[in-house]
Amino acid sequence: AVDTPAVQIGLPEVKLGVIPGGGGTQRLPALIGIRNALELAPAGKTLRVQEALKLGLVDAVFPAEHFNEKAKEFLLQKIGEQAAVARPWLSGDFRYGASAEEKNPEFQKQLFAGARQMTMKATKGFVPAPFKVIDSMEAGATGGFKAGLRAEQEIFGNILCSNEARNLIDLFMMQNAMTKVYGSKDRSIKPEPIKKVGVLGAGLMGSGIAHSVIMSGRHVVMKDVSDEALERGVNSIRGILKAEVDKGRMAEAKMNEALSRITKTTDYAAFSDVDLVIEAVFEDMGVKQQVIRDIEKVLPERAVFASNTSSLAISDLSKASLRPERFIGMHYFSPVNRMPLLEIIRGQKTSEQTVVTAVALSHATRKLPIVVNDCYGFYTTRAVCAYLAEAFHCLNDGADIQAIDEALMGFGMPVGPITLLDEVGHDVGAHVLKIMQMAYPSRFSNIDDLAKLTVKDQRLGRKNQKGFYLYEGGKKKGVDESAYKLFKNRKALPLSKEEIQDRVVLCLINEVGFCMGENILTNPIDAEMGLIFGIGFPPFRGGPLHYIDQRGVGKVLQGLESFQKKWGDRFKPAPYLVQAAKENRKLFTW
Repeated sequence: AVDTPAVQIGLPEVKLGVIPGGGGTQRLPALIGIRNALELAPAGKTLRVQEALKLGLVDAVFPAEHFNEKAKEFLLQKIGEQAAVARPWLSGDFRYGASAEEKNPEFQKQLFAGARQMTMKATKGFVPAPFKVIDSMEAGATGGFKAGLRAEQEIFGNILCSNEARNLIDLFMMQNAMTKVYGSKDRSIKPEPIKKVGVLGAGLMGSGIAHSVIMSGRHVVMKDVSDEALERGVNSIRGILKAEVDKGRMAEAKMNEALSRITKTTDYAAFSDVDLVIEAVFEDMGVKQQVIRDIEKVLPERAVFASNTSSLAISDLSKASLRPERFIGMHYFSPVNRMPLLEIIRGQKTSEQTVVTAVALSHATRKLPIVVNDCYGFYTTRAVCAYLAEAFHCLNDGADIQAIDEALMGFGMPVGPITLLDEVGHDVGAHVLKIMQMAYPSRFSNIDDLAKLTVKDQRLGRKNQKGFYLYEGGKKKGVDESAYKLFKNRKALPLSKEEIQDRVVLCLINEVGFCMGENILTNPIDAEMGLIFGIGFPPFRGGPLHYIDQRGVGKVLQGLESFQKKWGDRFKPAPYLVQAAKENRKLFTW
């Protein structure tokens, strides 16, 4: 193997919803032992080459320089020695196990049972492939190599036809497609070169954006109101890089080189030669528009201005700009260094070259871009607000806090909506939900009254250790029962887990339907990737459109209409879904 970080060794097939074929589930434990194989294959874990060498997955590792010559020399030496190829499974008395202990049938039972427990903990049982890998390995361990091969073949054939496999394979293909997104149908429009980027704000988002830019080799000018705020921002970036150094993924010299590409300033004058500026200031129309006016006094005319707003319409923000054609939305997700999605918003006057330039920067900073049209909340914020708003309504109708979270985690969401609100911050959530209520009153009616109850009680969530949950030393404990008292008109309706889940999920996917019908989304891939990588929609479900198709758009429509009669017009089906049901057509197409 080539000794480079780009090379990873393993059996990652479970990430596509299938199991390794070609005898992979049998040869791996035969080669490196059952315990090691169970740590790798069910999780789809891959190893760097030096780790793979220690484990026996590869026979030799050579540097990239002169690799072909070194590999040829190694192979000729082995041929000259007439060295036997390691294929222990061909031996008539072969038994799986790297040690006498591993060859013991009782010990093997314990290993496989433990692997199933760990896999259940990691996957919550949503995806069958990891468990089927274990089944296939166990078939070989108990019945021999040929029995294991037969089991692997049968399992592979069956699991390949599952919805989970189809969805995860589609997801893999969609990710590949996103690396080729250009931003315009006209390929003759070329992106402008971006060498220096300005970042307004050194808080959590601003510092995260600055980190992604400097890691692409570009220089950053970062502005905030004080030297102390700037130092906190740089320290945040340093902490991210130091963690990479500590894990052996980055040399300390490279960390220092990256940090040297940051220029700190409290003065707009330092932005006189930037190619693109990204603002990450407070989510308020007036504040952002004043920043736009102030910075355009020094920005070069060629510079692109990007807003990191999560909810405000780009076309309205750009009214403060002298050059609205060079104004665009670039909505990053927190934490920026871990969230791969970048939602790029095209305003009414945004030029195609500005879009292409923003997309090019997205690729350069290793983000997955979706390009959407403009409205309040764009796509992802509208969807997540529908998700949060209906959770509030369930709570007000009598559902318990933990029951709501458990219902949605039971759907496959990484965290429940109540926990998500605690993490984001109730002040932030209430602010954005109010904007959604003003923009889309029929679907977000009365949500402002509910959302601001916790803020009035100074419940901001984890950030001030007081939310819907109790916190101690930064760690989430149980539900704060006193939170229920805030909802004076709370009903006591018996809501089942299934009804809670369906109410919240249907509100979420209905909003996707509105975004598709309003041409906010211009292709199905953006619909899927935006929610999977933006808000944690379960990957094994393929995205909201895959989910609607597999559930049946007619059944989705029936569910919405039933809830509309029971709970009101916020469940009124999106015309896009109504039309799809009439035509009996699939929503996701390549």
